Amino acid sequence: MSGADKDLAQTFYTDFQASRTDLTKRLDDLKERVTPATDGVNDLALDVAKLRKVFIDAREYLPTYDQRQYENFLKLMEQSVEELRATSASKPKFVFQRKTNKGKEAIALTSSVKMDAQASQTTDLDSPATLTKEESTSTHVALNGYFNSYLSWSSLPSPTSAATDVAVSDLTRCVVNFLSEGPDVPTRVVSALHARNLVDTVLLLPRIAGSALLHDLANCVIVLGCHQFRMHTSSNVRIHLAIQSNPIIEHCSSISFAGYPSSLQGGHITPDSKHLSVQDFSHIRATPSPNWSALPDEKNMLDEEWESLAKVRSDEEVVATLWHVLPLSKEHET
Repeated sequence: MSGADKDLAQTFYTDFQASRTDLTKRLDDLKERVTPATDGVNDLALDVAKLRKVFIDAREYLPTYDQRQYENFLKLMEQSVEELRATSASKPKFVFQRKTNKGKEAIALTSSVKMDAQASQTTDLDSPATLTKEESTSTHVALNGYFNSYLSWSSLPSPTSAATDVAVSDLTRCVVNFLSEGPDVPTRVVSALHARNLVDTVLLLPRIAGSALLHDLANCVIVLGCHQFRMHTSSNVRIHLAIQSNPIIEHCSSISFAGYPSSLQGGHITPDSKHLSVQDFSHIRATPSPNWSALPDEKNMLDEEWESLAKVRSDEEVVATLWHVLPLSKEHET
């Protein structure tokens, strides 16, 4: 390890220990309550997810033993947060049941989204709403705050309109599959996507009618087709894209782009896709941007690997699957 890496590792250790003390104290305070406040639990979950993102970004200079210690603490915190969610008695803004064959309890979604189809518009991730599976009156749906989970259309309310705006946020080590799950599952048209605070997560989407806005992603794989694509403050993300306008990134690093996987095309080919005509708003110069690159063929997944990924259907399959497909995991394999 170089002297510079040792300094970085020591700085990270000091900052991590401070965060660890704060998170542990907040966790203990919530555990002492008979019914932990939902807002307190959600705030804790968000800060744990942020700490994991910082950890992911620092892996390249951290000793292997230290990485295991940090990982063990984060896993313990994530499990504790999930246990607190289960004991929280606060009324959720969203309540709906998964399909009975999943054998799951009711799931509470705590945020909604009001998204514009234009990428330049500002998006409000915390706008309040009321939505149930039986009485959906909005086309805006959200997935928020999951760890080690498989998520799909079955995780959302039944469709009430031809198109749906989807928001996903605060996910850690998840596989989100919005491709078709078969003839028995209703097919939806996604009109817009907004993603925020995703760590170690795979997001699979078909072609969507509008824009995709992504913020604060770390060590993720994104597959989609869209009219407009914009991503901010993200790192170590692999994007497989079908698009006919120029993708935009800003305040990003270690981003790689490739075309939409042919094995997931479903017979719909996007001619002249501009997934490699990326505009980096943080590098407005004549020289190539150092923040993104074309994904080399040898690092791309084979057709059978994409097909296997698309067939994941349970929480139990998620962890093993992610190890083989996430950008940093694949670097360690090589």
